Amino acid sequence: MERHDRIVLASRIHTMAEQGAAPARAEAVHVVDGRIGAVGRRDEILTGRRHGTEVIDLGDAVLLPGLIEPHTHPDLCAQFAAWIDVSGFRYPEVAGVEQALRDAIAGAPAGGWIFAFGLDPMLTPDLGAWGRDRLDRLTTDHAVFVLIQSLHTAFVNSKAFELAGIDDATPLPDGGHGFGRDAAGRLDGRLAEQPAMGPFMRFALGSPESARDSLAAQYSRYREVGITSIGAAGIVGGRGHLSMLASVASAPRTPVRTTAYLPHDLADLLPGMPRDGDRWRVRGVKLWYDGSPYTGTMLLDEPYLDSQLCCCTLGIPAGTTGRANFSPDQLIDTLVGLHDGGWQVLTHTQGDRGCREMLDLYERVMRETRRGPAADHRWRLEHCALISPEELVRARELGVSPSFHVNHVRHYGPELRDSILGAERAERLMPLREAVLLGHRISLHADSPMYPPDPLSLVRTAVTRRTRHGDVLGAHHAVDLDAALRAVTVDAAWQLGLDGETGSIAPGLRADFSVLERDPAAVASEDLDRIAILDTWLDGTPTSA
Repeated sequence: MERHDRIVLASRIHTMAEQGAAPARAEAVHVVDGRIGAVGRRDEILTGRRHGTEVIDLGDAVLLPGLIEPHTHPDLCAQFAAWIDVSGFRYPEVAGVEQALRDAIAGAPAGGWIFAFGLDPMLTPDLGAWGRDRLDRLTTDHAVFVLIQSLHTAFVNSKAFELAGIDDATPLPDGGHGFGRDAAGRLDGRLAEQPAMGPFMRFALGSPESARDSLAAQYSRYREVGITSIGAAGIVGGRGHLSMLASVASAPRTPVRTTAYLPHDLADLLPGMPRDGDRWRVRGVKLWYDGSPYTGTMLLDEPYLDSQLCCCTLGIPAGTTGRANFSPDQLIDTLVGLHDGGWQVLTHTQGDRGCREMLDLYERVMRETRRGPAADHRWRLEHCALISPEELVRARELGVSPSFHVNHVRHYGPELRDSILGAERAERLMPLREAVLLGHRISLHADSPMYPPDPLSLVRTAVTRRTRHGDVLGAHHAVDLDAALRAVTVDAAWQLGLDGETGSIAPGLRADFSVLERDPAAVASEDLDRIAILDTWLDGTPTSA
């Protein structure tokens, strides 16, 4: 069988390799049949070329291992791309939001559905309160469903209730939790968390053909920001949707590798899922223990602030401390089985109480299984907004690693500090530095579609701790550039169980690269997310080819 090899030259290569595996910085990499054969100086690598070796000189470009987004939702991103965009990233004033909805309504047949995504009380500061009556003033002839940027709250109008077959007397799922009501007991159109949204979201499903096309387009969007591997953290849409995602993700020309985690109610499918694979693999399950700070469902020890933003825009009543989505006793047997079976578990936990209670559950599970807490299980806590130093220590002892939703600091830091949590708790947000000093292998994620996928934006926030207003929040939690880059390359790969495959540029690993216009080590920290992505490579081949 003919061997295919090429030598790639660049002005600088940041290998992010483990100590001794490869030099930290290099100028050339030799790729043989899609795997890295050697890494080093330009002259020494070129010495090893033979007749037929292709030499590709990237000139002034800089090579990094392929960037990794360990917590994203490709299925939701693909679905929402077809919805009306009402996000604060696009509309800084409410007039633009309302006009976008009016335009959509004008172009839709009566009796149909209007789905919109991105309503943002923080980035659109004059947004005001939303609900059934406000949407009814826009239309009573169309069903309208508007999801806020954080994904945990939606608003619907009267027509949406009608088409979904829901009225004030309808028995509601989960005891009716998540369905807002006014003082008279009438449904007010506010929906909090997935059980409340489910009866409406089923109307948003498009044809299988359009869904496949949308997913393929989403994978291209990941590629454009330098991502070569993702963790799909909880597949929505049921078993049929899972099959479609697997088909798209595993296609040979898909430019991104996917490590998927099923919702726990699909855990029975795990034995038939591929734990290893080229483009597609399934490694475990995803749980949602608490919710969002912007819905009032993040589980806290102390209440949310009694502020204008909380009470009157976000709809968070005074005294609220959030709530758990399930009792730990409900899932103990399931988690014991997953741990014994060697499957990973990721859990959405934002609040201080939420993180503590999930670690309690993790510890209980690990001590009740034959594998114990010392096993290389790589269980994770996701988001970790207010995880405490004490819980970081306990997580390290249990082998549980944190993945940080760090751009909460950048996009919503001022509101978290001034109106939602208060200055003291906001200064404790996202304790990256403490986690790194304790020896955690952390990762950073954007949780798209909540925030746009952009690993270099996450690196910028991790290093600078700057909010969108330019001020600094929790400066003592900042990490250096090397730690931040590790969190979107080699350490993120470790969390996904991809070590030994990708995450760094070292002999034996897959030749997955991100090609950058400039060197992250040579630009100001504030400019890290302005570095252009020129291309990505998988298995030694440009994905743009």
